[in-house]
Amino acid sequence: MGKFISHVQIPVKNLEEAALWYITNLDCTLHANFGKFAIIGFKEDKTHIFLWQSSDKESSTFSVNGEPFPSIGFQVEDMDELCRKLSEAGVKVHGNPQAPPGEEGRRFLKFFDPDGNMLVAHTI
Repeated sequence: MGKFISHVQIPVKNLEEAALWYITNLDCTLHANFGKFAIIGFKEDKTHIFLWQSSDKESSTFSVNGEPFPSIGFQVEDMDELCRKLSEAGVKVHGNPQAPPGEEGRRFLKFFDPDGNMLVAHTI
């Protein structure tokens, strides 16, 4: 039986640019680059993200009743800092980044990487 999630995988058009984007904007660490895919991750997380170079016009974003949903979500300690950083980088955001906390008391921010993969950050 399974024990934990070891990795998730998302498609990217340019592997070098995508890896740099995740390192620069989300403070990810590059663990390995194999030419066709790279392994990145958050410093405090054992789950890896595999970035796969692909010429297909796909992303990991999916829809539920026409609403886009992310395939990867992660926690942040300082949502305001992330919002500032992404805004300065010109990152496409879905929804209101300054929205008040939801019912569970957490703030959420949905945004897209340069390849159209939607991600969601949330406070603890």
